[in-house]
Amino acid sequence: MEKAREIILAKSAGFCPGVKKALERVRKLAEGGQGPVFTLGPLVHNGQVLSGLEAEGIRAVESLDELKGKSGVLVLRAHGVTPEVETQARGLGLSVVDATCPLVKKAQNAVSRYAAQGYDTVIVGDAGHAEVIGLVGYAKERVFVVSGPEEAEKLPDFDKVSVVAQTTQEEDVFRKTVEVIKSRSKNVVVSDTICKPSRDRQRETVELCRSADLMVVVGSKKSANTARLAAICRRLCPQTLFAESAADLDAALVESARRVGVTAGASAPDSLIREIVSALRRLG
Repeated sequence: MEKAREIILAKSAGFCPGVKKALERVRKLAEGGQGPVFTLGPLVHNGQVLSGLEAEGIRAVESLDELKGKSGVLVLRAHGVTPEVETQARGLGLSVVDATCPLVKKAQNAVSRYAAQGYDTVIVGDAGHAEVIGLVGYAKERVFVVSGPEEAEKLPDFDKVSVVAQTTQEEDVFRKTVEVIKSRSKNVVVSDTICKPSRDRQRETVELCRSADLMVVVGSKKSANTARLAAICRRLCPQTLFAESAADLDAALVESARRVGVTAGASAPDSLIREIVSALRRLG
């Protein structure tokens, strides 16, 4: 008799504490009757969640220009913003709520502290990501964004440099990038600002990959932390699926797997994870 398929869901899959707190906060504001609630940029990278928020009267705007002349509440999302953007936001006349994740605040403070002492800054992360754009705004001297050790090889030599990580950066990539920078700089201060939820999620994903025939990564392709989970999985488990919905599952791959590992990004709601796990069971 053919052995039944085993589906193992990572304990760390789904919303991280920062996302949970931000969602709770905006919903409480919407219920408080202080007027419409706006977020500067999408609160999370998940269309399902954003549609639900819009139905509750919480709308994402792409720029502060959209809010001129409006009343209500503006929420600065968990990714954070530059000091200049925060100043502009507070000058609009709306009630401003700062929902920046405390762990992102820690990275901002590290950049600001050493920049004030004349250090150049290197941020290991994704140049176009909202969190990284915010971090760049806290640097006063030269600032560079690199995605990993290969790009770090192209950096200039530094007399003194501060190195921080995007909070969802892959641990091994950050460590190798720091080694490259240390090899060509006189004075290096390293602030390991990778957040614990990201670190735990990545480590658990690595463990799952070691015994799985198939890995399924649940979440949006627009999410940086989910894309990193997918990259880890593809290196360690050749059969990896990136699923934004159950429709993305490959029936033939699923049916040929005996042990399926499921992980999910920090912006993937429980409802989506349950939907995909149920679909994996049905395909059995």
